[in-house]
Amino acid sequence: MFDVMPLLSHIAASQGKVMISSKSSMGLIRTCPVCWKDNYRHLFRPLQSPGPIVKCKECGFVFVNPIETTKALIQDGPVLGDRPAHLLQSSNVDDIKGSWEQPLIKGYMRELPAKKLNAQDAMSHINGLFKRRGTLLDIGCGCGVFLSVACQEGWDCYGIEPLVMHAIFARAHFGLRIVTDTLRDDTYPSDFFDVVTAFQVFEHLISPDQEIEKIRRILKTGGLLVIEVPNIDTITVRLLGSKHRHFVQDHVSLFSAKTLTFLLNHIGFQIREIYYPARVMSLCHFVSWLEKRNGIFGNRLHRNLPQSFLERLIRINLRDIVTVIAEKSET
Repeated sequence: MFDVMPLLSHIAASQGKVMISSKSSMGLIRTCPVCWKDNYRHLFRPLQSPGPIVKCKECGFVFVNPIETTKALIQDGPVLGDRPAHLLQSSNVDDIKGSWEQPLIKGYMRELPAKKLNAQDAMSHINGLFKRRGTLLDIGCGCGVFLSVACQEGWDCYGIEPLVMHAIFARAHFGLRIVTDTLRDDTYPSDFFDVVTAFQVFEHLISPDQEIEKIRRILKTGGLLVIEVPNIDTITVRLLGSKHRHFVQDHVSLFSAKTLTFLLNHIGFQIREIYYPARVMSLCHFVSWLEKRNGIFGNRLHRNLPQSFLERLIRINLRDIVTVIAEKSET
């Protein structure tokens, strides 16, 4: 079995296509990471976005350009800060106490029944296309819920997660094999995995093309890459424009099924399936979401609805999330 632990202390520079045209007082000026052209038009500047939203005139990809601030982006290596390096390998849940990640983890785990159902739905698509069980890597695995479901279904599971406390929790709570880092050229051997998944990861990447090239190297020929991202090509985005929930401080690459397909085809993948997953969540979670956007209405619901009712699970599909499953071709 491949030993990932020695890699935790190794930081290497990534290789790939150059996407940043220049750095200026305006921020990071990008060429299109899908077709690599420098021909785009301005759409709008959302309040919470790290920069203005533009659309490539060549391929239709929507992205932030320039990126005026990168403070919310995870670009290179684990989010360790001034904390001790031993946390990169820790599986002690006590290490999480008092960290800024602790409330996020607690909130996520309150939704565990819903999260498991969402993970099982994703696994049903993977198992339908890849009949045998093999090695599976989840990039940006978070608290490890999806990986725990994959392990229960017989997959040999690996995870990579740059948020240190989330990685600790995944190891401590689920007993998972997690690298606390971002994916690097030498993190895993070539042709090692049968399936690589990335749920809600690629919208955060400045250079998504480089990430796909790294993933292609570690996938076996015929292996599957599963990418789930916010869908920019949806009626809710057209109606809400810059006020849509997709435009937040750490989203810089906004895909549609068309642009993600274009990029995957160009890097050597064949599309096997495209679908728009529903989201299962508790009614309490949905009401909390409403509170962020309409405080008065959300607060009234929280006050007036009984807790037993708020714990009920609901299923929502606005088609504002898209999943593309692609197979690594021979050439």
